[in-house]
Amino acid sequence: MIIRISVPLFLMVSTCIVFMFALIFADEANKHERNLQRSIAALEEKIQLQAKKQENEIFRVLETRAKTLSTQEMSMITAAVTRYSRINGHDPYLLLAIIETESGFRRQAVSHKGARGLMQVRPFVARAIAGELNMAPDMVVKHLDDLVVNVRVGSYYLAKMRKRFGNLTLALEAYNLGPTRLNKFIRDGKKLKNRYSRKVLNSRDRIEKIATNRV
Repeated sequence: MIIRISVPLFLMVSTCIVFMFALIFADEANKHERNLQRSIAALEEKIQLQAKKQENEIFRVLETRAKTLSTQEMSMITAAVTRYSRINGHDPYLLLAIIETESGFRRQAVSHKGARGLMQVRPFVARAIAGELNMAPDMVVKHLDDLVVNVRVGSYYLAKMRKRFGNLTLALEAYNLGPTRLNKFIRDGKKLKNRYSRKVLNSRDRIEKIATNRV
């Protein structure tokens, strides 16, 4: 009789204990989930604030250095530089420095060698890398004067040069000279003067001071 009563009682008590522990664990899991969600939200907010701060700094540089551009054009360049510097792993101030060095922030600039736009991209270069950007070669060349297209292509090309030559100085010299010509200089043992890279990096330092209000 006692056994018949104690076994169901034991099972009932055990079930209650298991249920209580399950509730406790569920509550702890919910707390952990809520804390995790709050941490993620805080991190996302911090990233958004940093991105907004960076955009404001880029726009400040353009207001100071690119006085021929309209407010809309400056906003477009700000968005493009922010986006493609992030995608291609560049310092955004470096992209601005290349734009300043290459075109003086003139969207319609054309060199005597046919390089076009803000980052002075040559049509044959744009055509060669268009497929890597999932863009039609003819359309890329046609729209090299477009602010966003030009920054997209130019920043990607710089990233390719950086990957190919392994450091920023050589990547910048390759951007200016072309990789084939730079390789020839290296093979021939010619000492590189690095004038272009120094000019860009000096411009980059000035731009950072403007961006961070240290001028």
